[in-house]
Amino acid sequence: MAGNLEKRVYRDERTGKKRRWMTYRLAQKWLEVKGGKTDITVYVVVFLSLMMGGAFIALGQLNHQADLTTVVTDFDGDSQFDNPEAMNDGPFTITPHMYGLPSIAKNESRDADPLISGIDEDVEAITWYRYYPEISTLDYYVFGLIALMLPYGIWGWREDKLRARVEEKFPDFLRDLAEYWKGGLSMTVAIQTLARGEYGNLNDEVHKMSTQISWGISFSEVLGMFTERVRSPIVTRAVRMVDEANRAGGRISDILLAASFDAREIKALETERAQEVTSYIMVVYVSFMVYLMIILVLANTFVPAIADSASATGGEGMSIGNLQVRNLNEVWISTIFLYSVIVQSIGNGMAAGFMSTGKLYSAFNRSSMLLFIGWLIFEVMGIATSVISPGTIS
Repeated sequence: MAGNLEKRVYRDERTGKKRRWMTYRLAQKWLEVKGGKTDITVYVVVFLSLMMGGAFIALGQLNHQADLTTVVTDFDGDSQFDNPEAMNDGPFTITPHMYGLPSIAKNESRDADPLISGIDEDVEAITWYRYYPEISTLDYYVFGLIALMLPYGIWGWREDKLRARVEEKFPDFLRDLAEYWKGGLSMTVAIQTLARGEYGNLNDEVHKMSTQISWGISFSEVLGMFTERVRSPIVTRAVRMVDEANRAGGRISDILLAASFDAREIKALETERAQEVTSYIMVVYVSFMVYLMIILVLANTFVPAIADSASATGGEGMSIGNLQVRNLNEVWISTIFLYSVIVQSIGNGMAAGFMSTGKLYSAFNRSSMLLFIGWLIFEVMGIATSVISPGTIS
């Protein structure tokens, strides 16, 4: 087909020159501008997100199964593990210390005598540290959640930016088209002239409209195909307004100017809404950071103090007035704190994203960002977490 199209020529009756009837490139361009192309990018992005998220979660699950083969002991019953090095010892657990790199933080020491509880020991604890950052089972689960959300979020953000740039120049295009029409130019000449203008991301679409007009397609059909390709609510609204008013009868230039004004007003309202919502989004971010700071204080100060006090009583817990404080396992409590941060980051991110744009991609982007910040602070502060099943404790 391509060879035949390249060879066919016709004689221009006006100039007498021989011209190609249609090159393969123009034929391909016609197929593209005829209507909206089937865009499979979103399906590819979703598929890759599911694959990456599933891979991280599967890797974490394999690491967890390896962790289960090592028994964590607590012989003295003080709710603190006597062999903390047995936690997160799966084959996929990674720390910088393993490769001779400096660590950000380190904590925990091994119980020198597991049969004597807490601070009743007469000897110093054996020095053994967990080095951070430590990529272990829970971290792979966090990476899996981020991988499920972030690729689609980035793709949606990029698409929305491109669409916004088209919407920004579309009112100018309609206004200029109306001015050319008022000046007496035909629609074909007007659009062909505008195709040589500067409309940013709208340039390619104007060129396609110019090609369609030159092939004798009606202006209303050209605009209809344009909306199929752009898929913008603002553009669709303006085109429908022009089409309905044109069918009802009236001056095309006035209709185009009215549509241009309407599109510009909608864009201005969107900008104003985004500015007004910014303060509420900041409240969501601040509330998350405050919650995170409270978690850090509890995990680094309050919980260790309670655990040490409970150990001092021989593992029986302690009483403060009428308040009975049970033994606390620091690793379990820190892990619960991490779970709560995951829930808070996803929930706050979703709320901030939907308030900002009302789009799912925005919610995914913000949730991923808050989740990564929460996870990173846990690693930097060296807060110990581990997925530990009851069957692994003796």
